[in-house]
Amino acid sequence: MQPLDLRIGEGHDTHRTIIGRSLIIGGVRITDATFGLDGHSDADVLLHAVIDALLGATGQGDIGEWFPNMSEEWKGADSASLLDSVLQGITEHGWRIINLDCTIHAEQPRMSAWKPVIRNRLSELLGVPAERINVKAKSGEQVGPVGRRESISADAVVLLHRPSSPEIGGADVAASAG
Repeated sequence: MQPLDLRIGEGHDTHRTIIGRSLIIGGVRITDATFGLDGHSDADVLLHAVIDALLGATGQGDIGEWFPNMSEEWKGADSASLLDSVLQGITEHGWRIINLDCTIHAEQPRMSAWKPVIRNRLSELLGVPAERINVKAKSGEQVGPVGRRESISADAVVLLHRPSSPEIGGADVAASAG
């Protein structure tokens, strides 16, 4: 029997709030927001956290290494496109997503109504059934930058597996175990 090649990755991102920009979270434009997030790309705090979780699980650095915020190439970039590039990179190495758990930290707007929409969009972007994705939302309880509505942050944890990995479960490991 071959051992499972499993990896866990975690990601976090925070962006300042800014007037005059659309708020995009998890690849979804939040239409009831009166502000957006400041950033070099579209500042999608949740997709940035998911990207970092995927890169962390596979030992491929972080979002800043892949898409430097000093590069004009990524100015105003759609984070869904950045996520697609990272997904191609991990699937080329045989990795598959088992599940994703994420949390959005925002005082405003209230995210309750948006959680199922974001979950479905993440399912679409990641090619993973929605039942393997969880989206939670927490307010800042009027404490700290999130509570004062100065920022929104997000956390993501992903579990990946790689069937028949050469490092784990290959012929040499199986032979030495038997």
